Amino acid sequence: METRVLLVVSTDDVNATSTSGPRKDYNALAEVLGATTIDRSHVRRSWLSRTLARFVGIAPMQAWHAFSARADFDVILTDGEHVGIPLALLLKLSRARVRHVTIGHRIAASKKRPFFRWLKVHTHIDRIALHSWRQHELAVQQLGIGEDRLALVPYQVDAAFWRPLQMPEERLICSAGLEFRDYPTLVRAVDGLDVKLMIGAASHWSKRRSTANDEMLPPNVEVSAFDYVALRNLYARSAIVVVPLDETDFQAGVTTILEAMSMAKPVIVTHTHGQTDVVEDRRSITRGAHPRQLPRSLLRSVAEAAGVEVEPTGFYVQPGDVAALKRAITYLLEHPDERRKLGDAGRRVVEQLLTVDHFAERIRELVA
Repeated sequence: METRVLLVVSTDDVNATSTSGPRKDYNALAEVLGATTIDRSHVRRSWLSRTLARFVGIAPMQAWHAFSARADFDVILTDGEHVGIPLALLLKLSRARVRHVTIGHRIAASKKRPFFRWLKVHTHIDRIALHSWRQHELAVQQLGIGEDRLALVPYQVDAAFWRPLQMPEERLICSAGLEFRDYPTLVRAVDGLDVKLMIGAASHWSKRRSTANDEMLPPNVEVSAFDYVALRNLYARSAIVVVPLDETDFQAGVTTILEAMSMAKPVIVTHTHGQTDVVEDRRSITRGAHPRQLPRSLLRSVAEAAGVEVEPTGFYVQPGDVAALKRAITYLLEHPDERRKLGDAGRRVVEQLLTVDHFAERIRELVA
């Protein structure tokens, strides 16, 4: 008998199609699972839902719609803990039993901890798919979630859209995104260098404020916003992609990192406690005032299990270390062969392990 899956998705219209952007993970999931979907448009279909959403938020209302439909499904898959937590709470309070899988992005955030530590909502989440070892560690040690309820699933990228293009490479570095970005450090690092920096300070989902204009911008720095095609062209023209991050405990920046790797670009990334699972650095220690040991990455664990060799794809630098970031940028600018080697390795590992189809298949296995 086929498993009936309800997929709750944090987008306005899951059926909207675009020929000018990357394939969405939720579309791949719906296809491989044969799932029925609930997106944000469901909340707007009735006056009552729209009114309640103004007070409690859209995600809890999506959870309510999923809860109300639970009898028609064998498994409910929620695409983030912002929906998964309220759904688990509803299931717990009603003593209802339906299999529930959620994707966890940052379950150890302070405002989410009480739901796990005090309310124990994870008793009604059968599996939580996490993207980083640090979140897994915090889930076990601080939230009291059993390892049997946790799964480590690498993040994904559409390697068909984010692909190498036949465009001349310029003396240009770029960065993109908003989530926990430390653009002031990047701006100071390129000040005075013979290179242009372009920052795409926009995000399709993050609500965080851009830090790109917190510094007086030197003449070689430009801040803008790009649609998917324009951002792809920017990556293609760039020699290096830099993802500067504030210290955090989850995989902030992973979307930009994987897009750059998929475009065969070398990446320089801040070594935060949460961002250690995607980039492969040939060094085991990130040097600086307080050297940081690089833990075993999730990517390396997945690669070894699949019999795939992982080669270096970029460099880590410590948070806020302007001098180290400047050295890494300068080194890669002066060594084009090293840039190509790192970029090609990034593209290979994406194709072998990190595509949107790999992600959908891993989640399908969890649901099964």
